[in-house]
Formats: sequence, structure tokens, C-alpha cells
Amino acid sequence: MVYSPTLLFFISSGFLSAWLSFSIAYLMLKSWTMVRRDYLLGFPIGFGLLAFAYVALDINYVFPLTNAWNWERLLLGSWGFAFLAVTYFLRHGPAKRDDSGAMNLALATLSVVTLFSFALVMLLPLTLLPSFLATESAFRVVNVVLLGYVIYSLSGALKTQTELSSVVLGFAFLTIEQCSLLINTLDRAFAWSVVFAELVRIAGLLILAVFLVRGFQIGIRRAG
Repeated sequence: MVYSPTLLFFISSGFLSAWLSFSIAYLMLKSWTMVRRDYLLGFPIGFGLLAFAYVALDINYVFPLTNAWNWERLLLGSWGFAFLAVTYFLRHGPAKRDDSGAMNLALATLSVVTLFSFALVMLLPLTLLPSFLATESAFRVVNVVLLGYVIYSLSGALKTQTELSSVVLGFAFLTIEQCSLLINTLDRAFAWSVVFAELVRIAGLLILAVFLVRGFQIGIRRAG
């Protein structure tokens, strides 16, 4: 099978996005093993879900997914951002001084709702499941709102932790990506917004990955 340069670009960017997301999830999981604060598990779960969403998007370019699986792909992305937003709320929001039990309950509840939504989509009759094309714009709006909260939460922490400016920049790129994809849902003929979204997504994920790698390197030097 011969793939066009455009298709190869999307496959490559999807693979790279998934690899970066899995790498960030792994680094955040390693961080959790050192800190042992359970609410931080929201980071590896969130980026792990995003990685699977990018894998599904990559597959969709080669083997078009059914309506149900495209719904699952959109859910993976939105729930991934939801886990990140909830984790930042628990870390920097009003609930940051609450007991760990309440934090664990929040993440556990979100996990159950996430699994329930995935199961619901697969179990619903095809005739009752709306077209994902008609609802994709709603998912993009939700993603922008969730990412907006993440950036808002980080902006407060910047006053005492200026090094987080790189994290803010990374999430800002991911927000731009979702805005570009939202534009595409409003005008499917405007394909350049999708290409731009792919590029800024990779840039955002790369910034976040580099920040985490540098953080681990500094931690190793201090430990040594």
C-alpha cells in the first residue's frame, strides 16, 4: 500500500505525539513513586489517556474507525484533559489542604465515570449513538475549558515557582491545538488548521517532556 506524503505526515505526527505522551506519563509515574502522593496519579493517567487518543487518531488515518470508536477516541482525549485539570485542582486549588482520602475519592470517582462512559458508548445501539462529527466541536470546547483551568491554576503557582513557565507554555500549545481542531470542526474544508494543530501539539508535548527530563536530572545531581 502506498501512502501519500500528507498521510505519512499525519501518521508520523500521531506516532510522535503518542510516544511523547507515553514518555510524560512514565516520567510522572516515576515522580509519583518518589513523592508517594496519590493524587499525583492523575498526571500519568491523564497523559496515558491522551497517548491512546493519539494512537487512535493515527490508526484512523490508515484504517477509518467506526462511529463508536471515534467516540471513544474523543472521550479518551477529553477524559485525559479532565484528569490533568482535576489533579491541578487538587494540587493548587482550594482542596490542596484536604485529607488524602478526599483526593483519592475524587480521582476514583473520575476513573469510574470515565470507564462507564467508554462502556456506554460500546453498549449503545448504533442507531442511538449520534455521529461523532456532529458532536466533535463540543468535545473541543470542553478540552479548551479544561486546559484553560490548568493554565489558570499554574499561573498562581508561577509567583513562587518561576520554573513552571515552561509547563505553562507547553499547555498553552496544547490549548492552541484544541482551538485549531475546533476551527476545523466548524469548517471541515479548512484542512490547514489540522496540520497546524499537529505541529503545535508536538511542540507542547516536547516542551513538557524536556521540562520533566531536566527536573529528573537536577534531582539526580542533588541526590548525588
